[in-house]
Amino acid sequence: MSRSSSAVALTPADGRIRIRLDHFGLAPENLRFDEPADDGIPQLADTIAAAGVLIPPIVRPGRRSELEYMALDGRRRRMALLLLLDRGVIGPDYEIDCILAADKAAQAAAIVLPNAEHAPVHIASIIMAIGKFRKAKMDTAFIARSLGYSELEIKRLEALSGVHPNVLVALRQGKLTLKQVRGFARVADKTQQEQLAQTALDGHFQDYQLRTLLSEGQVTVEDGRFGLVGAARYGEAGGRLVSDLFGELPDKVLDPEILDAQWRARIAPVIEAFKAQGLAVYVGPDSGYRAPEGFESLPYVYHGDLTEAQKAARTEARALLDEETAVLRQAGLAGDRAVDLVANVLAARQRLAQSALSDLTLGAVLLSPSADLGVDVTFYAAPAPEVEEDDDDTPDEGDDDEVDPVVELVTPKAVVMVQGASHSLHETRTDIATRGLIRDLADHPGAALTALLAQLFKLLALKTHVYQGESALTLAATRYKRGALSAHPALDGEVRARLEARREDYLASGLRPVAFVDALAHGEKMALLAELVAVTLDVREARTSLVRHGARAEAAEIAALCDADLSLHWTPDQAFLAVHSKAQLLAMLAEMGVEDARATGLKKDELVVFVAEAAAERQWTPSALAWTAPIETEADDDAGGQAEPAPEPAAPLTTTPASAAAA
Repeated sequence: MSRSSSAVALTPADGRIRIRLDHFGLAPENLRFDEPADDGIPQLADTIAAAGVLIPPIVRPGRRSELEYMALDGRRRRMALLLLLDRGVIGPDYEIDCILAADKAAQAAAIVLPNAEHAPVHIASIIMAIGKFRKAKMDTAFIARSLGYSELEIKRLEALSGVHPNVLVALRQGKLTLKQVRGFARVADKTQQEQLAQTALDGHFQDYQLRTLLSEGQVTVEDGRFGLVGAARYGEAGGRLVSDLFGELPDKVLDPEILDAQWRARIAPVIEAFKAQGLAVYVGPDSGYRAPEGFESLPYVYHGDLTEAQKAARTEARALLDEETAVLRQAGLAGDRAVDLVANVLAARQRLAQSALSDLTLGAVLLSPSADLGVDVTFYAAPAPEVEEDDDDTPDEGDDDEVDPVVELVTPKAVVMVQGASHSLHETRTDIATRGLIRDLADHPGAALTALLAQLFKLLALKTHVYQGESALTLAATRYKRGALSAHPALDGEVRARLEARREDYLASGLRPVAFVDALAHGEKMALLAELVAVTLDVREARTSLVRHGARAEAAEIAALCDADLSLHWTPDQAFLAVHSKAQLLAMLAEMGVEDARATGLKKDELVVFVAEAAAERQWTPSALAWTAPIETEADDDAGGQAEPAPEPAAPLTTTPASAAAA
């Protein structure tokens, strides 16, 4: 009897047999017989090592010089088994459960149908399955061992399983890619996830919406300051980094204030070198600002207008700049000598800038971060001095006391208690507090006028840069908004309703805006001023690590002017309370003085309702939503009672940490 006849004769009634690995070959009629092993074979081998061959291959009896059994379906499983054999994980006598296709019809079906009729498992289904494993209290290590996956891969799938269900629905329908779903997993706010996923399901999702949400307020190791500071200095100063779970984004800087302090400490010698030359030194986050007060932007250089001496000087300066830049790039930014090399590059930049000036001299310099060179530089010209005749009392050149000092804004640093608060909770708290302050400011025209004038004074009168994030008012006439959330009816919604009524009056008047406003009575003008200024307020903080100290200080001052009291308009509702944990809700009851033993036994949803009712009865709002905590400042010890010109507008010299403010 032939080998094939023997195999058929021994086949069980259900077609299942058990064969050795060294008897297991690949049939040439297999649809992918000639294809090489793909990148997923090692992962499949790990899975088989952990869980075995779960789906039996379909084989036929071997012919002539073939092995005893040949795979009609199961090419990748066989490749994974051979890889395990090469690794020494299994031996040639390893046994595999298979299904034997004995006759020609069964063999033909085995070649075609498993490939043609098999419905591939969608990645969304795998993600949901991992989520179910976690809900069943299986830990990451156990799931990884069971499936033969790495723990990192399981953690990534766990993160994807935690997104809003609509995200996975959009993935299954092809409205989102897997890469976009990974972006959704990085968004902590499930409400924002749901809103964006719904736009995808509606066919209106644009990738930039997700990118903007993820990049807002983020500082990474690609920041211009990080290269010069280096990971070692940043870590030694207490700075923390976090790596992207999916390995797609650069490491995130969790302590940007430490990074900024270390960068400023590194460039201190550069600042002193420029000051020693009599230049006014400014430090800002970006280059390209307009010239500071008292200085001029450098004129555009027309090469044809230069003298031969200037052309030669520029050629020499540019060659020196290229040489010094090459030396710096070869040495790198993190070394101990990097600052000296950066100073050489900046000196060459200064020489190049000065070479084209005829009647002007350099008078000021702005330093800003640069990922390429550590420090970028912008020079400004000093105005040509006026010649005064017959003035024997004119002081000699080089009198440093003649340089006007830079006026600095004193920004007290708020101490914000964020322990136990997620970024989403912190943003929700500051969001509600902002809306409440909008409501109060809208009712106090005098306070709004003071706030508006103070902002204009900062922008137009003080000799310093004013950064948008460090001001409570957004003078660019941007109405406050948080994502796609609508206005709160009792807070900023009331102000918007007033403005809508004024808009209707304006449309009915048939007048132009200036004429319409001019026709209003003085009291109506002041009310309109208060409403318009109020809706520009934005003191929301998206993350616990991005406390806006300057904006908080202004918010506290504005709240004091308004006698702000959030409880007059609102008490914590269920939407606000739902983002808090049970422990935080119980702490609210304790703050209200509510002593009820039933509270600890309530479920989360029941406890939310209970706290909302208790707050409404007492007209109570959490102290974390108040802006009026005291702020204290004191002068630096080394100031000696004498204000010194400060070269760094972004770094207040006379502030110390103050007591806790809102949220």
